[in-house]
Amino acid sequence: MKVILLAWRNIFRQKRHTAATLLAVILGIAGLVVFEGFLHQLMGSFRDSTILSGIGHLQVASRADYWKKGEYSPYSYALADHGKVEQSLQHDPRVLSVFPSTGFTCLAGAGTKSLSLLVKAFPNSRMYFSQKTNRRADASQLVPDKFYLGHLEAGEEPDPLQTGELYLGATAARILGVRPGDTVTLMALLPEGGLNGRDFKIRGLFTSPGFDRYFAYTDYKTAMDFTLQKAPPVLHILLRHRQDTAGVAGELAVKFPQDHVKTWQELAVYYRQVNSMFTTFLTIIQAILMLVTLFLLANSMARSVLERRREWGTLRALGTPAPAIVVMVLLEGILLGGVGGLAGLGVGYAAAGVINLCGGLPFHNASQLLSVDVVPEASLVGVAVLPLLITGALAALAPAWQAVKTQPADSLRELA
Repeated sequence: MKVILLAWRNIFRQKRHTAATLLAVILGIAGLVVFEGFLHQLMGSFRDSTILSGIGHLQVASRADYWKKGEYSPYSYALADHGKVEQSLQHDPRVLSVFPSTGFTCLAGAGTKSLSLLVKAFPNSRMYFSQKTNRRADASQLVPDKFYLGHLEAGEEPDPLQTGELYLGATAARILGVRPGDTVTLMALLPEGGLNGRDFKIRGLFTSPGFDRYFAYTDYKTAMDFTLQKAPPVLHILLRHRQDTAGVAGELAVKFPQDHVKTWQELAVYYRQVNSMFTTFLTIIQAILMLVTLFLLANSMARSVLERRREWGTLRALGTPAPAIVVMVLLEGILLGGVGGLAGLGVGYAAAGVINLCGGLPFHNASQLLSVDVVPEASLVGVAVLPLLITGALAALAPAWQAVKTQPADSLRELA
């Protein structure tokens, strides 16, 4: 305990130099806290919106190749036991909702204009369009038991009692020259070369970056009737807690071995790619920060040891063993790193709070400007401080060796 107190006193003996070193470490850790909190909130919102944008936590299909070939050509992928699957999940407290979907490819025409569309169909009660653009990148615009399909630019929200209506992308609507209340004709190719056509009333126009040129949505009942399907090709499962995904998936695989179950992690390929990229980016920044901190602390410790050569020689002359001197110098490096890390965390969390009070950090998503809150993870305490303690010890190794090598005779010459 006395050694620790002595090391604590020693790191503040050169106040100006120690303050400069600590300031650099504190600013680096604070910047890491803010950046990690920004990425954590951004990727958390991206994850939740990905799950509720038409995927769900789990999907059940009759064949494994449905997700490659069958989403918009579902005719040979009927899930014959969908009723049993839904019934088995009906009273599971972990499950929020279970519902089917289907899709088809068609040619849409209005007057003399036409274009190809990919139409996805969900029950009306499970489709949701936001009435106004939310500038905050969080889950506030998401409804946990519905799929968020975009911003409703014109028209009305889905009505569970209405059928035969269509939500058309705003870009597609401009191409066709239609608006809510107008009628478009859809022509779909059915199995064995059959062709079916039907008029759909446009209930609303939506905007969604990358989707409003080729995509449209209609209700599940109308789509099944239009495409002459008898059973849905896939079931979507929304859970109360994302952490239950693996458990529910495992149980379904055991109960229905003939079916195929995929989790949102398997289906959200783009999310995995972006998350992996940002995780690697954050790891590289952490490594660079630790390397810079290592050099800063090593320089500070080397200077401190050099200025105290007479002290080390005197201690050796009084019989202080070399290991005790090494421990003292190592403790000084560890304490210097720990103080910088803890203070940096405090400054970083305070900065995050101020940023959030000011409305968050700006982030451009396509043509939309969002505000992202900074929400650091609690694990940062270990991620930031523990490496700094190790870095402080490593930075003190060479200076500790220099202190041990100091001969009493050299220190006596300096005193003379």
